[in-house]
Amino acid sequence: MMVGKGYPTRLMGIINLSPESFYSTSVTSPALIVDRALKMERDGAEILDIGGVSTAPPDIYGTSPVSEEEEFKRVTTAMDQLREVIDIPISIDTMSARVAEAALDRGADVINDVSGMKRDSRMARVVAKWDVPVVIMANCSGPCTTIGDTINALQDSLRIAHQAGISQEKIIIDPGIGFGRPPEEDVRVLRDLRRFALFGHPVLVGVSRKSFIGRLLGGRPPGQRLTGTIAATAIAVVNGADIIRAHDIGEAIDTIRIAMAIRGREVSTEKILLFEGMREFEVEVLLEHIGTSETIRKSLARKGVVLNVYLREVVPAAALILKQEMLALGGDAAYHHDTIDCSIPLTDVLLMGTPTQVLRLSEKIRVMKYFGLSNLGENLQKLLEERAAEQGV
Repeated sequence: MMVGKGYPTRLMGIINLSPESFYSTSVTSPALIVDRALKMERDGAEILDIGGVSTAPPDIYGTSPVSEEEEFKRVTTAMDQLREVIDIPISIDTMSARVAEAALDRGADVINDVSGMKRDSRMARVVAKWDVPVVIMANCSGPCTTIGDTINALQDSLRIAHQAGISQEKIIIDPGIGFGRPPEEDVRVLRDLRRFALFGHPVLVGVSRKSFIGRLLGGRPPGQRLTGTIAATAIAVVNGADIIRAHDIGEAIDTIRIAMAIRGREVSTEKILLFEGMREFEVEVLLEHIGTSETIRKSLARKGVVLNVYLREVVPAAALILKQEMLALGGDAAYHHDTIDCSIPLTDVLLMGTPTQVLRLSEKIRVMKYFGLSNLGENLQKLLEERAAEQGV
């Protein structure tokens, strides 16, 4: 099964073997695991993700620790039951190299490590030895409270993978939504999900009934988060998720189909990728990926972004000055066609340029005393500051 750019979003069904799971309805007893797995496969799941222990943050969900021996027993028993009856790939959700190796020996196809291969020093070597796909989740030393933290945590795990000799084509990344961030940061990750695709690896997203959905909906428990999960899943797919990890297969498959239709086809050829509407941080990731010197990435990234700034009700004289100044800076500006002879009292203006060009324009016109340009310059500067704060640039 192919995953990633150019392929449809895949659906990973969650099978919890752990009574400690935050969503108790999803827990599957050993006697029912085959029936649950076969139903998920019939309903449209393309991968099964089997977890022997709850990986949900204990400080959020109050989950209890489980010994490695118990996890080993749960996972190996499940694999002994499932491998001969399930045709789709099986992923093992574990941070233990011992559990991973035992599952792979019994026919597992993928390892999903929410520690980003940081918990068990043997995990990366096991994955490399078996040459299987691995899901690497962003795992910070504490909560990943910003997108920058999440990016750094993924980069650390990618270095571990590289040093262990794991094939680049085998790596899937997971930004780790719902693992201890403030809800507003989980929302930001979901909104800016496209940033993670710039690593060049497929992106897995798990939002199913997570705590941030409950908090956004006024404190609802996991059993009452399905509608919020559907909404978050649709947003994830539209923003580029390659794999969705879900409890509710029927609802998830319908959501993915609609969201894929909205997302549309990506524009690319075998050797060329087209990126539109990017922000500085995203351009920086691309520059790092191609090996550009760190000392010039930020300045180059500002050149890789174009802003369209719409100004309302500007006097013609000011519009003409804005056009002149933007052209001098390497950008441009547009206004009503009657502006040139000042035959209209006001015109809207569209500024077109890089963030640096617009910033320099604001600095230049702030000191101009006529035609309201000083006020425009101050407002432009405030707008750019708000944009920087919102995007973390």
